[in-house]
Amino acid sequence: MATDKETPEAMVSSSPEDVDPVAKNNEEILKESWSRRSLIIAYTSLFAATFILSFIKYSTKVYDAYATSSFSKHAALTTANVVFGRAEGFALSITTMVLGQVLYAACQDVGTYVAGGIFEAIGDTGYAVMQQIFIADTTNLLNRGLWSSLPESVTAIPTLYLGTIVADQVLAESTWRWGYGMWALILPFCSVPLVVTMYILQRRAKKNGYMKSSLWSAADVENTSLPHRLRQLFVTELDLFGAFLLVVGLGLTLIPLTLTGSKNSDKWQQGSFIAMLVVGIAITIAFFVWDVKFAAKPFVPFRMIRERTVVAACLLSILDFFHYSCFTIFFPSYLQVAGGYSAGHASRIDNALRVTFQISSVLVGLAMKYSKRSQIFVFIGVPLCVLGQGLQIYFTNMHGTHAASEICFITAKTLVGLGRGFYQTAAQVSIQSLVPREDVAVVTGVYFAAMNFGAAIGTSVSGAIWNSLLPAKLTEYLPEEAKPQAQAIYKSITVAKKYAQGTIIRAAIDQAYRETQQRLAIAATAALAPMLLIMFFLKNVDLSVKK
Repeated sequence: MATDKETPEAMVSSSPEDVDPVAKNNEEILKESWSRRSLIIAYTSLFAATFILSFIKYSTKVYDAYATSSFSKHAALTTANVVFGRAEGFALSITTMVLGQVLYAACQDVGTYVAGGIFEAIGDTGYAVMQQIFIADTTNLLNRGLWSSLPESVTAIPTLYLGTIVADQVLAESTWRWGYGMWALILPFCSVPLVVTMYILQRRAKKNGYMKSSLWSAADVENTSLPHRLRQLFVTELDLFGAFLLVVGLGLTLIPLTLTGSKNSDKWQQGSFIAMLVVGIAITIAFFVWDVKFAAKPFVPFRMIRERTVVAACLLSILDFFHYSCFTIFFPSYLQVAGGYSAGHASRIDNALRVTFQISSVLVGLAMKYSKRSQIFVFIGVPLCVLGQGLQIYFTNMHGTHAASEICFITAKTLVGLGRGFYQTAAQVSIQSLVPREDVAVVTGVYFAAMNFGAAIGTSVSGAIWNSLLPAKLTEYLPEEAKPQAQAIYKSITVAKKYAQGTIIRAAIDQAYRETQQRLAIAATAALAPMLLIMFFLKNVDLSVKK
């Protein structure tokens, strides 16, 4: 299909992708069902919902340190699409996000706060995957890089800064609880147009003969009873047992790493932490044995491993998101304490990465449209990412006496954001181009799962380093009369910030924060280094040539 017409309708894929006769028939049905007007409405609704989700993400991020500090614990869904459809997938993801905000607002302890984070993460990831699958449905490969970036870019750039301004005002006029709770009311209202539009388009396509090979349909073996159909769906089609093993195994492995801090922590003397780690590793191994040897339809689609570009792209994502979570999770707290910035100002400095990422991903999408290649942007992006993160090893503790200036951090963050925008956009389009159309949703889900897996490990390692080093360094550097306050300072940035700049106690606190954050910068940079080799395993895909 010609690519000179830039409406979403013009980009419904006629594409350089492998499709079977049924898929081609489905494609023609989609073109008939999804008119230009309906797609404009769908994309407008998608942009509007994404704007609200971005606002939530970048305003509530400011409250994190304050919410956990109030408990003295500062350190502390592709499946929906495959089972049912796009409308239900969006609805489920948004509902889960709302539940997360409700739990945040109502939490009275850190356990409920963590539960809210789990629901928010599931909803946010599910929405992101559904968004990318819908875009893959309605674009060809040449345009996909651009359109897969546009919803986030157009909505994230203003909300990155507006969100922090709103958050500062909420903290000044109310509490962090209302900062979370108000979105539980706003999000459902603003998401109705998206869900309704997707549902109407879905129904229209189905009436016109669109055959979606869903797992719910696959589970309907010879019109069996509902209980048998549910069993077929959850046990066979979804491999619920495999999913359970993976989630429990990773959870039991990662949680003790965060809670203990290091192998020398006193908590390792408690048998429960050792037991969690050992059992977690054993269950994770059992998951791989189950999925490879016994699962009728594995939870992890191992057929993807045969394509080296998919494996390489997922490894890049794991390492990159490990680095990002490892360094970033405590970076705003570091800026507020060691840098002396307000919560909103610290978030705006950190957001330099996100702004650059959003802009560069759109530019790469345009560049891929005209160059018809993807690999070169991975080769440019990965070194920039490593360079930007490496600079922050020096910037976090310059000469061992102070934090770098705001412009230094913004420069480093800009390099990282530029690199991530280049490589992530190119890698996603590359893996989607190398699988049959019916596997695009699956490979997109695997790619996003790799991101979240890396982020989970990075968060655990970050927590382990922070929990181990910061209390020890506070105890070491604080004057004798303030040493009893070390634990209180460690657990709450509110306590840390109450000591005036220029005092001996505040100088000791700042030094402890600088040295701890510098260690996180070293760990994050070390994680990025292998990417310089892995990037060469991605194929140089020609986006204009049929396979």
